Amino acid sequence: MKHVFVINSHTTFLTSLGTVQYLHLKAENVVFLYMRNYKNSVSYINFQIIDVTEIADQSRTITADYENYIRKVDKFVEENISFKYFLYVPHLWDYYMQILYTNKRCCRVSYVQEGGPAQTKVFEYDVPFIERAKSFIRHTILCKRTFECKWYKRGTLYKQRHVDAYALNDNYFRPMHPRTHIVKWPPVKFDMTIDTDAPIFVFDGHVANGLVEGDVYLKCCEQIILENARSNNYAKFHPAQKEEERETILSYFKQNNYNVVIMRDDIPTEYVIIQFKGLTFVGFTSSLLYYAHDNEHTVICYEKQLAEASEKYRAHVENCGFQTYSETYLQHE
Repeated sequence: MKHVFVINSHTTFLTSLGTVQYLHLKAENVVFLYMRNYKNSVSYINFQIIDVTEIADQSRTITADYENYIRKVDKFVEENISFKYFLYVPHLWDYYMQILYTNKRCCRVSYVQEGGPAQTKVFEYDVPFIERAKSFIRHTILCKRTFECKWYKRGTLYKQRHVDAYALNDNYFRPMHPRTHIVKWPPVKFDMTIDTDAPIFVFDGHVANGLVEGDVYLKCCEQIILENARSNNYAKFHPAQKEEERETILSYFKQNNYNVVIMRDDIPTEYVIIQFKGLTFVGFTSSLLYYAHDNEHTVICYEKQLAEASEKYRAHVENCGFQTYSETYLQHE
């Protein structure tokens, strides 16, 4: 039996490594499928690795040639896996992952955590029985290979009675009502020094992604810097942040005579979180704040202030059921 993991981020990569260890899987039975041009030069693994970016990206235009795309994915499975397999995915909001699940060689699917905050409205659990029955017939009798859902919809996983999830905590997948298995990211050692007394400011790509008004976000960034910066600081920018936005944020440090070092994009901050102890992270809604909390670092979170200041962000939280940091942790502590 093969164990096939779909990898679309550093988080999914690390959680998948934790899952492999948790299940005591043999390396020769593990396959990692890299989406989104994912690369990792820090961690060495001896699993089979296949870059599936091109074929996975083609799922976005599946309606143009539905049957041909399914045949292409099935051919990929035969040529590269050719065994029965268990599938592990971050979600099923993607036709490529759905076709991997509905392939005749796939026996079941499990979920692997890819982010920090849970998004409660991407799971549909209270699905009427008649709708679940129709879904079962659609796949088992009519042999349909895709379905419409966000991350999970009860009734679509027709090959199994239960769904298993592998996560850093039991909250992330809770709305799906799975059997959650708590895994740990394996330690990763790499050559890096860090000032453990310097706070790490984590910024978001919310402006570029249309989730927060630009002037509002910058004002909030200035606030967290003025209230938390020390003599030496680190800044971790989101890849979506434009150069002008970054320069404006850096100016808030410099005009107050604070030193600031930009953390490199080619070294995943997730690795810093698991390698070092006793760090301080400051930010708004980044998944990195959740990971830092789960790894017992100090977290100073300003999500409340951002939500109060931004109408756009409040709408985003409501629409996707974004579970805030305070809802995830503070109410249980």
